[in-house]
Amino acid sequence: MNIGIDIDDTITNTYETLIPMIAIKYGLNLSKLLKTKPNYSMLSDVIPGYNEDKLELFTAMAKIVPLKEDVINVLTRLREDGHKIIIITARNTAEYGDPYKISYDYLKSHNVPFDVLYTNVADKASKCVIEGIDLFIDDSTMNCKAVKRRGVPTLQFDACFTKPIKDLKRVNSWEEVYQIVKDMSA
Repeated sequence: MNIGIDIDDTITNTYETLIPMIAIKYGLNLSKLLKTKPNYSMLSDVIPGYNEDKLELFTAMAKIVPLKEDVINVLTRLREDGHKIIIITARNTAEYGDPYKISYDYLKSHNVPFDVLYTNVADKASKCVIEGIDLFIDDSTMNCKAVKRRGVPTLQFDACFTKPIKDLKRVNSWEEVYQIVKDMSA
């Protein structure tokens, strides 16, 4: 199977890393900020100057963000089982400067197994069709819905800022992903 996978909040704990950085930078109360569960698009609306600081914030975060539990183990097993791992991320130049280099260097330095990396992908649904993706994994409701509409099975990785959607299969761990892929491949 060709498995398409997002990076932020799917492979990494981006939100849990970025929000405290934002709270510190702007002198915000972290507890109050977390209670609002702001998604990324909301940050521009609630924090003056955020848009001007995105590049600095995201490039700093991208170097220190921790991986999700078991992701390396599961991706390694998936590749050993013969699956191809295709990273499809919307990381873009406005937030990451050189999104390919930052993402590639991070994945390699953390020994994340993958076969292909695509960055700056605004239309993940089309990219999944073009790449022949058999299963797509992302935290974004919008991306999962768009990919699913194109006939590609999706798994929505659980995130505190997204609500469960009844027509999307939600996963909470990489071990759960592995079991689903194993069942799909049987």
